[in-house]
Amino acid sequence: MYKTWLFLHILGVFMIVGGASVATALGIKMSKSRRAQTIADMSGLSIVAERYVITPGAVLALVAGTFLVHKTGHDFGEFWIVAAYILWIVAITIGWVVLGRHSSRLNGHAKELLAKGVEEDDALAKEAAAPVGPVFGAVQNVILLAFIYLMVVRPGAKF
Repeated sequence: MYKTWLFLHILGVFMIVGGASVATALGIKMSKSRRAQTIADMSGLSIVAERYVITPGAVLALVAGTFLVHKTGHDFGEFWIVAAYILWIVAITIGWVVLGRHSSRLNGHAKELLAKGVEEDDALAKEAAAPVGPVFGAVQNVILLAFIYLMVVRPGAKF
């Protein structure tokens, strides 16, 4: 059973990293565009990555990781485990509350403009280039690196 949980945990991590990579690339493309259609398409794809790849991957990694802690006999109070749970909460909060809402707002704004026949818009371009995406996206990427560090090095772990 250990190998199954380990596989599921690693699969969850791959889903998070893959989805975050796609969302980052889409965010970069959106931030450089003035076209409503491009921003609508890219923000829509980012929403799909967030909802159907990153979030399920995060839940899978959490559940499988929790079972791994239990199966391997580690103490849930060990530093690296506590740190991972705290980072997971921070990452999910940033993803859903900040980045997810930003993508949804962009998508809605771009679709409204398209419905009015507007192809390019300075306000939409400014919104797409707002620092919220790059800043919080970078924080998310640092958290991903911290997760990988904690899982590989396990600082303070009792072996």
